[in-house]
Formats: sequence, structure tokens, C-alpha cells
Amino acid sequence: MISVICPCFNSSNTINEVVDSILAQVDTKFKFEVIFIDDGSTDNTVSLIKSGMERLTLNNIVSYIYVNSHKGPGAARNIGIKNSNYDYIAFIDSDDIWYKKKLSICERLISKNPEYNIFIHDENFIRNNNKHSLIINGIFKKPIHSSLYNNNCLSTSAVILKKELMIKYGGFNEKLMSSQDYELWLRLAPYLNPYKINEVLGEYRESVNSITAKFYLYRILDQLKIAYKYKDYVTYFQFLSKLIKIVFSKQWIYGIKNLV
Repeated sequence: MISVICPCFNSSNTINEVVDSILAQVDTKFKFEVIFIDDGSTDNTVSLIKSGMERLTLNNIVSYIYVNSHKGPGAARNIGIKNSNYDYIAFIDSDDIWYKKKLSICERLISKNPEYNIFIHDENFIRNNNKHSLIINGIFKKPIHSSLYNNNCLSTSAVILKKELMIKYGGFNEKLMSSQDYELWLRLAPYLNPYKINEVLGEYRESVNSITAKFYLYRILDQLKIAYKYKDYVTYFQFLSKLIKIVFSKQWIYGIKNLV
């Protein structure tokens, strides 16, 4: 039914919590697998994944690991998709967690609503200073492609996609250094039929490792590329507004500050 894909890179401080949150899933009387892809970690992430896999196996959860040279999370997720065995793909990043009813609720709704091809839930956002806020995902206006262009309302760890979508229209763009998930959502947008789950089923956790000047500047450049590539989704004025929003975002200011 569901293939869970988890890309990892130097995730030794968080990967055990990911495994714990998968083991804590309740009412999972359906088939699912967990695929870890290590993206060239230089710490002890791989050994921790292998230990986690032993715990998963003891609980009759099939799991795999694929070790990859460092190419980014998009390439790692593509390896997971290629090697997955089930019709639906759930992503979980190595610093996020799911709540215990995540898979059971999603599986039940997928089984009852086969006409939908993406299932989306809400999350708690946990910042490094431990402040919490709520992320409401999957709030679209019509048409979906222009709505997503103006506002990304999809979080990778909070969606389950029908695998055939990515097989037909391609997976994550490995040429981008960041924002591969947003580019994929935009590419798939004309073909999405979303089901919104109005429940908080996981946590998106701010990553200390990602907050660097290099990361933010790469992200700015990638977002400009994406905005230009999909500019036909919106009006010319919306396109210009998008560019202004990207260039004068807090991310840009943060990146410049950390380069000085």
C-alpha cells in the first residue's frame, strides 16, 4: 500500500526519532515499507539506520537502505521512488517526525477515496528555539497550479502521493541545489486531485544544519529559476510580484548577513 521514503545526510542527531515515530504507528494492518537513502553521510548515520532497521524488522516492517554519494535530497528521494514496491509514496525527512495515527488515518482515507492522487495533512512547526506554530497545508484556490505558484502550501513530510504521478511526470529535479520539492509540486500541479486531511499528523522541525549563508543563497537562486520556469502559470504582474518577494525575502537578508 505505502512506501515510506526517508533521505538522510549527517542525521545522527535525529534519525533515531524518525525510526521511533515509525515504530509508534498504530493500527497498521496494511502493508508498508520504509526505504532509507543515505546521501553520503560523514557521521555515523548509516550505522544508526542499520540499528533502526533491525528494530523495524522485529516489528515486521520491511525496510531497506541505499547508500548514495552526496547529491542532495532530491536524488536520494528519486532512488527511493525507483526502488519502492507500493502504489503510494510517503516522504519523511530525517529531522521530522510523524504522530502515531499518521499512517493509519492516511491509509483509511486513501482506501475510501481512490479518485484522489495526493493526500495532505497539517503539521506542527518546531523551531530551534523550541517555539511551536501550526502549519496548515493543502489550502488551494482554483486553479491549483497558479495557487501553488503564488503560495507553496505543501510540505514534503505531510503528503502522500500516488506513485504513478512521479513515474509519468518525473521525480525530483536533481539539478537544483534546493527547493526540489517545490519544483516537483509545480510540475505536477495541473494533474493533482488533492484530498485535504484536517488533522495535525506530524512535526516539521527546523534543521540547524540547513541554516547557513550558502544554503540560503542557493535557495534564492533556485527559487528564481523555478519562478521563471513556471511563469506561464500566472499573470505577468504575479510573476513580477513573485520575483520581488523572493529577492527581498528574509532568506536573502539572512544569507548576506552571514557572508559578511
